[in-house]
Amino acid sequence: MTTNPYTMIHEAFHYGDEENLHYLKEGYHICDKFLTDEALIYCRDKIDRMTTQVCEELPKHMIVSAHQLGAQWMIDLATEPKLLDLLEKQVGPNIVLWSSHLLCKQPRTGEAIPWHQDAPYWNVSKNLSGGVWIAFDDIDEDNGAMAIIPGWHKKGTLKRLYGNEQFFSEEIDPAVLPENIDQVKVQYKVRAGQMCIHDTMIPHNSVPNNSDRWRRVLVLRYMGAEDEMAEKVYQDYRDNSDFHRIYYLVRGNDIMNRGLNTDLLPAAV
Repeated sequence: MTTNPYTMIHEAFHYGDEENLHYLKEGYHICDKFLTDEALIYCRDKIDRMTTQVCEELPKHMIVSAHQLGAQWMIDLATEPKLLDLLEKQVGPNIVLWSSHLLCKQPRTGEAIPWHQDAPYWNVSKNLSGGVWIAFDDIDEDNGAMAIIPGWHKKGTLKRLYGNEQFFSEEIDPAVLPENIDQVKVQYKVRAGQMCIHDTMIPHNSVPNNSDRWRRVLVLRYMGAEDEMAEKVYQDYRDNSDFHRIYYLVRGNDIMNRGLNTDLLPAAV
């Protein structure tokens, strides 16, 4: 059985001013190193156990906010000091963890996800960070990696079309996307253990997993403690029961005196 490493973050991981400037300009950044080899093995083991527990009523490829349901490995990863240092550049010193998504496309499965922006879907607002997108497999277009349109995070909320699809019912109107989208898009090609960060307003899409390989990704989302926090109900991946979103203060102060949950804050020395 694998055990939790002392730290999950590779000693070569770096996110400084130059990397942050690229993120601010282009709307995304790919960090060459993030997880240690030991952490990668540890997290894969945890993911394999969780995916076998998904109940029949829910999609097998998406586990939502399991950090609220006792997934300690997610909490350990989400509160790594070096990761919070990165987030501090995005949302300031008072950091709130509000969402986690474990997205797992098994070989030869998955659906095409149309071009969309994340922020319009989530019932929070204002000072959102980019999605911290952590790869547990080598990921490319063959096994369902996402693509983004660099720089388009600055264009505001784009016109959307709505359909009847059960899983993904809206998309950006193709008429407002660039005509040469295949030339200007950036197709993610990342190695297991790498981490990407992208603005919540950047248009992105992904394709099904057409390979014999897994495509496992964890997305962690944070925001500033001063920003708007609305209600949201999720479904427990194990039994489809409802549970309410909790906002966890993971660094800094509850400056709005909302009574934010501080259970994940490191113990005082």
